[in-house]
Amino acid sequence: MLETITIKYTLKATDIDFSIDLVFDEKDFSLLNHHADKKDWTRLSFHKCSHCPLNQEDFPFCPLASTLDSIISKTHHFLSYDEVHAQVEYKNRIVSADITVQKALSSLLGLIIPASGCPHTAFFRPMSRYHLPFADAEETIYRATTMFLLAQYFIHKKSGCIPTNFSRLKTIYNNIHIVNTQICQRLREFCENDSPMNAITILDMLTVSMHSALKHDLDKFASYFSAFSEGIVPPST
Repeated sequence: MLETITIKYTLKATDIDFSIDLVFDEKDFSLLNHHADKKDWTRLSFHKCSHCPLNQEDFPFCPLASTLDSIISKTHHFLSYDEVHAQVEYKNRIVSADITVQKALSSLLGLIIPASGCPHTAFFRPMSRYHLPFADAEETIYRATTMFLLAQYFIHKKSGCIPTNFSRLKTIYNNIHIVNTQICQRLREFCENDSPMNAITILDMLTVSMHSALKHDLDKFASYFSAFSEGIVPPST
C-alpha cells in the first residue's frame, strides 16, 4: 500500500507556485520517490557523519543527502524570509499556513528526513507517519516523548523489559544533532542561498529544546494527565 502527501507552496510576492508529491510505503513509511541524480555533494564520503554506520561499498551515496537534493533543488532559489502560502494535503485533509520559506521547508524536511533511509533518523518515522504540519516546539516535544514511550511499550511486549527513563531518547537526539550539523556542511557546497540551511537549523533547535524539556519542562504536561493519576472510576450500575 502507498500513501501520498502533496505539499504546495505559493510565493506570496509573485504568486509563483509549485507542488511536491511524496509517496511513502505505508508499511514502514519509507520514502519511495524523490531519489536525486547522483551529485558529488551527496556522496557518502562528502562530509560523512562521524557516527555513520553505512559503508561506501554498499552505500556510495548518502541516502539523506540524496533525498534532500531532490527536494531542495526545487526550492533553494527562494530566500529564507520570503513569505509563502504553504499547504499540505494528506488523509482527506488540508493543513495550510502563511509562513516564511525557511519555516515551510523545516516542516517539509521534518517529514521526509526520517523516511530518507538514514539509520539515525529512522526512529522518527512514526512522527512522519502521523505528520503534524507546522508544529511548534511544544507540540514536537509532546509528540516525540509520547512516541518514545509507545516504542517502549512495544519493546516491553517483545522482550519483557522496559527502560524507565528517557536516556535513549537523549542519545537519539544527540545523534540527530551530528546529522544536522554535517548536512549543513554539505548544503553549503550546493545551495545558492541559506533557506535550506536555516530550515535544518530550525529543526536542530528542537534538539536543544528536547534536551531542556527532558531535564526540566515535561512537568508542564502533567495536569493534562491528571485523570490517569486519580484512578479509573468504575461505571455505576
